[in-house]
Amino acid sequence: MKGEAKAIVLPKASKLRLQNTPYHIGNPGDVLIKTIASTITPGLDRLLLTNKPVSHKVLEYPIIPGSESIGQVVEAGPDARDVETGDFVYVFKGDRWSGVESYYGCHAELIPTSSENVLPLGRPPIHRDLLTGLLAYVISALDKVPIDPSMRVLILGLGSVGLMISEYLYKKGCLHVDAVETFGIRGQLSRAENIALEIGDFTAEFNNRYDLVIETTGRILMIEKAIRLMKHQAKVILMGNYEVMAYDYRLIQHKEPAIICSNITTFRHIQEASAILDTGELDTEKFFTNVFPVSQFEFAYRIALDSKEAIKTVISWV
Repeated sequence: MKGEAKAIVLPKASKLRLQNTPYHIGNPGDVLIKTIASTITPGLDRLLLTNKPVSHKVLEYPIIPGSESIGQVVEAGPDARDVETGDFVYVFKGDRWSGVESYYGCHAELIPTSSENVLPLGRPPIHRDLLTGLLAYVISALDKVPIDPSMRVLILGLGSVGLMISEYLYKKGCLHVDAVETFGIRGQLSRAENIALEIGDFTAEFNNRYDLVIETTGRILMIEKAIRLMKHQAKVILMGNYEVMAYDYRLIQHKEPAIICSNITTFRHIQEASAILDTGELDTEKFFTNVFPVSQFEFAYRIALDSKEAIKTVISWV
């Protein structure tokens, strides 16, 4: 089946449009989702907007952004996995667009995709379901290190990723978590014990303190600045979106840190994240700082990318 849907499109760098975009769903496992809401991912979308490298994959405009949506199935192929027409779902990828590249491709009134890219909710969605991908990303990263409640953790940046890390570690019983965050209001929302506006604000008593450092800001040079705070052979997880990937190894080699890249989220992580959110154990309300109708999508992007108060900015499609 071919059709068109209104979608937020980047026709070129630094330009956003809401335009009719063609799609084609024709495989037996394909589904079409009527979108209820989607969220903006600031770090990733900033690179897409400014035509900076996002991954090893070379992208060409036009591009449809968006990787976190909730909606309802309006069409389902005969082999659609675990979903049928009328089901409510979480969607993390729309990949059946025509003539446009989808970098996840979920900012649209209708999302054409494979059923492999949706998670059945089994109930009407609520706004915390929009955090499924974010929490799954955190779970995926922390799966790469052994988590012990006694460990000391330093989070660099308390945007949506850093804030979710602090929530998840608190749930896991890790109470010795500190953070660096320029905007004080974000620090107040977190579970961190000690919060510095700059790394230099951590005095000498914090030297050689941390078993694990988690970088979420997208500024790779933060690793050099934080090296004095790390224990010998501390682990460093990279969770930001990096335009530049270069640091001076001479400045960190004496601590022999283990640098861990984390970018891949599997369906298992998404299922685990959804199950955790369903328990209500995490404080999710604080993540949602702005909701805008799709008619105000440009303003929504400005807020999401530039406002220090913004954590999760939601676009409503209904």
